[in-house]
Amino acid sequence: MNHTWRRTTFIMLALLSSTAAMASAATAAETDQPVSLSRGSFLGVQQAVDIAVKNHPMLIEGTANLKASEARTEQARSLYYPQVYANANTVAGAGVTNPRFLIGGGLLRENQSTFTGGVIANQRIYDFGYTSNLVESNKLAERAQGQDVSARRALVLLYVQRAYLNSLKRKRLVQIAEETVRERGVIAGQIETLYRQQLKSKFDFDLAHVELVNAQSLLVRSRNDLKASFADLNRTMGIVGADDYVLEDISVDVRPQKTLESLINESLSHPEVKRAKEQTASADARLTATKRQYLPTVSAIASGGTFDPFDPRQNQQTGGWWMAGAMVSMPLFTGFLIENQVVEANANRQAASAATTNIEQALTQQVTNAYLDTLTFAQQITLAEEQVKTAQEALQLSKQRYKLGLGTVVEVTQSEVALTAAQTRLADTQYDYKIAEVTLAYTSQGDDTGRILLMSRAANPPRAPEVQDRLEGPPAATN
Repeated sequence: MNHTWRRTTFIMLALLSSTAAMASAATAAETDQPVSLSRGSFLGVQQAVDIAVKNHPMLIEGTANLKASEARTEQARSLYYPQVYANANTVAGAGVTNPRFLIGGGLLRENQSTFTGGVIANQRIYDFGYTSNLVESNKLAERAQGQDVSARRALVLLYVQRAYLNSLKRKRLVQIAEETVRERGVIAGQIETLYRQQLKSKFDFDLAHVELVNAQSLLVRSRNDLKASFADLNRTMGIVGADDYVLEDISVDVRPQKTLESLINESLSHPEVKRAKEQTASADARLTATKRQYLPTVSAIASGGTFDPFDPRQNQQTGGWWMAGAMVSMPLFTGFLIENQVVEANANRQAASAATTNIEQALTQQVTNAYLDTLTFAQQITLAEEQVKTAQEALQLSKQRYKLGLGTVVEVTQSEVALTAAQTRLADTQYDYKIAEVTLAYTSQGDDTGRILLMSRAANPPRAPEVQDRLEGPPAATN
């Protein structure tokens, strides 16, 4: 009775401890709220990257997969150690199984109670390299998962920087639209004044107001696009954020690039390539381990325990016992289990090798495309800058001609439209160049993607003291 009571008490305490631990974990999970940035707060490039690295679900998933892979390696390594099990059973009553009846047979005997307890240990001694190759396969798979985490991190950095640059581009387009609305509002007001004085025609008045409405419509669309870009930026950071941030200025100057051949060579050390190669090596080791199952396994076995019938009328041997021995096992026929495991492992190795080749070819193509994009956008930036300069001169000339009565309002509006289009094209090209530059860094270097924007900040002119204080002020409050 005392033994039963102690065992019941131990089980109840274990259940209570487990329940308390689960409740504590649930409470901790509830208090771990996602990061939330307030509207209008400053968001720098490095801050956005840090938030994404900490909160993006893709990285959290990759880290969890890495932990699972590490656990699988330890599971395979457990074959090196003894396997020890404890067994205990007790029988009470007057019934005993009758071996003559396989189903439902039984015999009666005098009431008795027996207790048997013991420990059995099994140690694998030699298996012709099955365990070592299995452990090596899991270690390589673990390393591949580590490279997968690095590849996911590089991809998240790429997404964040693309979204950040796209938000900067949308912000610049909003500024262009606001400038256009102001310019056309001034012209429309001047023409309205002249029209009231009957110095300009109704056609000039109506046309000026039509162009003003077009500019206002462009401004509304640009502001909505900016909010959508902030939503994309929040998604890449893995948070629920605001729809408006104060962004950091990024230099959009064109910088010299490495040669295409050197960039392609660098891409061969991309985390995706490393991950695929580790997976191929893991598949090779698993194929070797699978083939070693055809060979014998030598094990040592030992056991010991005690037997005690709780009936003084029974004249039976009681007390402790032990045994030790060795065992050699070799599969003779497994229903083609091992044969098909070998076929599966060989197919997995071929698939991993093909995946490595496919990734290398895909990265070569992506590096080439991104490299050509940087060259194209760099040339287009030069052309767009000249076009903006020409459009500005044309607009000033058309305004002067209109004031002197040598030109029409149509010339002025056409010049305004041309200038807005040229400024928009320049902004698009500049930030598309930076996006291509970031993409080129990802495809060629992978884990060094974050250098592009961070290095670009050094080219910016120093900020005013009050702006610098605002940038270096306390971080935004988080929930």
